[in-house]
Parts: sequence; C-alpha cells; structure tokens
Amino acid sequence: MRPRKPAAPEGAERTTPSGLPWGVALLAVGLAVETYAGQGGGNGDFPLPGRFEASPGGVLAGWVLTAVGLAMAGPGLTHWCGRLLQAVRPGAVRLLAGRVLMDESRRIGRPLGVVCAVASGAVAAVTLYGSGTGDFGPLTGLGAALVMSCTTATLLTATLESKQCRAHTTEALLRLGAPPTVLRTAALLRAGALLAVFLPLTWLVGELAAVPLGG
Repeated sequence: MRPRKPAAPEGAERTTPSGLPWGVALLAVGLAVETYAGQGGGNGDFPLPGRFEASPGGVLAGWVLTAVGLAMAGPGLTHWCGRLLQAVRPGAVRLLAGRVLMDESRRIGRPLGVVCAVASGAVAAVTLYGSGTGDFGPLTGLGAALVMSCTTATLLTATLESKQCRAHTTEALLRLGAPPTVLRTAALLRAGALLAVFLPLTWLVGELAAVPLGG
C-alpha cells in the first residue's frame, strides 16, 4: 500500500479570493459605460451634485459599476500584494508580511477597495474643478468629506479587527525571541505594498472617470 500523505494543517491552503476577475470586469465595463455615456450628448441627463448640469445618467451608472468593481477586486489585489512580497528569495520579514496580507485579504481588502473607489471619485472631482468644468458648493464638499470619513473609519475598524485576530501569533513570535523591530518592519512592508498598488490604481481610475464629465 502507498503511504498516505500527511494532512495539511488548517489554513495551509490559501486560494486567491474569487472576486478579482469579476471586479476587474466590472471596473472595465464601468469605465466603458462612462465614456460611452459622456460621448452621447445630453440624452438622459442626470443633474450631479456641485451644479454639473446636463450630465448623462449613464455616467453615474458607469461610476457605480466602477465602484462595485473596485470593492470586489480589493480582496484579490490585497492577496496578490502578499504574494508579491514573498517573491524572489524572501527573508523572514517579507515572508511574515506577505503571509499576513494573504491571510487577511478578505477582511481588509473589501473596505480598502471601497476607500479606493471613493478616493477615485475625489480625484475625478478635483480634476474637473481644476479644469474649470465643475463648480462645487459647500454641501458637496461636506457630503464628500462625510463619505470619505465613513469609508476610512470602516477600513480602520477592519484593520484593528485583523490586528486583534493576530494577537496570539504576535505574542508567540515575541516569546520565541523575535525582536519587535521585525514586527514593525513587516507592518511597514504591508502598508508600502498596499500603497504601491492601490494609489496608482486610484489615480488612474479617477483620471479616466473625469474624462467623460469633462466633455
């Protein structure tokens, strides 16, 4: 008889969150809908806040699809950030940082995608304001600040929950003699990897979303 393979420990098999392809598809469809609606003239106009008159309703629908796509793609992108940290001869710090990102991708990825979507809307608004296309009133700025604050608070809450779930692992590493600087360096690596991926994505989506509204 062939010897049986030992059972893999719980949590050893980590798969990429399944929402990444669907999120990318929705993101592409949303940007395409925005562009098509922006070139379609004033048919089906929908007044956007900030006195954007004669804005096609399809632009708003496209932005909603884009936001949903970013939220769905967030866990997958976070998971791949963890994989990239562990690529090409990683040391102990990179292995620790990458594994944490992979394990917590579903917990923090979706709020991070929502923050990315809201921030991309802010980038689009700032781009339009700078070009003189949009005129923003005080209520528009207040509403945008409120939405951004709520989404950021949700992300911070998810981050704190993730930290609490890792408390036992952190204590075990400290008992084994791991210096606290290793944990802090791993946290900085995780933050840097997420910023390196999500900041350019946010800027790109915001710039592309501003094109249809700019006419």
